[in-house]
Amino acid sequence: MSRIAPFVALLVVGELIACSSSDKNGETSQTATGGAQTATGGGGNALATGAGEVSSTGDGQTTGGVEPTGGTTVDTGGALATGGTTATGGTTLDTGGTSTTGGGGTAGAGGALATGGALATGGTSQGGTGSTGGTAGSNSTGGTAGSNSTGGTGGSDVVPSSGCGKTPTLKNSTERTNFQVNTLSVGDANREYVMRWPSNYDNTHPHRLHLTLHGYGGNYAETAGNYFGLWDLAADTTVFVALSAIDVDWGNGDNLAYVDAVLDAVEADLCIDTTRITLEGFSQGAAMSWTLACSRAGVFRAVVGHSGGGVAKPSSCDPIPYFGSGGLQENVTQTTQTDQFATWNGCDVTTLPTAPNGGHVCTDYTGCPDGAPVRWCNFDGPHTPSPTDSGKSSSWMPEEVWTFLSQF
Repeated sequence: MSRIAPFVALLVVGELIACSSSDKNGETSQTATGGAQTATGGGGNALATGAGEVSSTGDGQTTGGVEPTGGTTVDTGGALATGGTTATGGTTLDTGGTSTTGGGGTAGAGGALATGGALATGGTSQGGTGSTGGTAGSNSTGGTAGSNSTGGTGGSDVVPSSGCGKTPTLKNSTERTNFQVNTLSVGDANREYVMRWPSNYDNTHPHRLHLTLHGYGGNYAETAGNYFGLWDLAADTTVFVALSAIDVDWGNGDNLAYVDAVLDAVEADLCIDTTRITLEGFSQGAAMSWTLACSRAGVFRAVVGHSGGGVAKPSSCDPIPYFGSGGLQENVTQTTQTDQFATWNGCDVTTLPTAPNGGHVCTDYTGCPDGAPVRWCNFDGPHTPSPTDSGKSSSWMPEEVWTFLSQF
């Protein structure tokens, strides 16, 4: 499958961090008790995560990872945040005829979003540009990220998929449990994925598409439901897909062909803005997202990776917006997660701030070109995509991620 879009892909520098049910070149032991989270041990350059790397609670929340040293310890990472004010943006759909220039849209919390005006009939429709919610400052610590603006599509670069105008035939999982599984054949393997689309889905409106990848030892159930905490923040603007590895390991099978096939199926069945397809993964799933983004240049608009490792790094990558995170109580740093993305994007690579005791700090790399930012969030916590600050009951991460993705 070939996909050409006006966007590029990028990759992480640093050590390859192994994530497996046993030991891959190193050991890490981490425990979480109550609101506080502590970790002991560590050592080596690799990170071992056990089977069932993240657990899924009754409401579909992803609650951390497992890193064994002898026994098995589950890091809960706290609950996921669903806060933030949201507003949906407009959409421009080109259907042939003369060119029309769209007017301004309504203002949403965290920034104004100009919609694409009336439908055009021919030529190129030129809507207003979208202004995203306030991106958290170049160096934010402690509490919650800045105001949130939802991911409605707008502007002149919307490219509708072939599924626009069709009645969906794929299975939609409208609950956070009891998932309706879609299947497809890739080579000699049967592959699975779970979807959820907005309750107000409009088959004439091109939607964002966000793909999520679980960690080693899991499957689609670990991200489906709340999709790393983004479902509520997206406020019915986005189609979500939870991907699933063969036998819990992203090292198995042809995952490039699998994701190609999933994208083909989804774009042919639903109305997708093919210029706003994004990836988010945890642990081995984060490393798999690096491979996908760098092997399919122009397909993905932006990538989010939490504590990536366990899949061989690509040797080269085109620039792409990247958001990375990692904890002080695990063997990941900016060097292993975001520096290489910054290098390929042409950003300045310097030593970024370290999280304060019990808190977090998020920092933008400087010198990045327009359209290819890199952001690193460091936190005082264990191996989890959903860290919480000391004394807090919910994670700050979903707000940070959604604010980053809403730029595009």
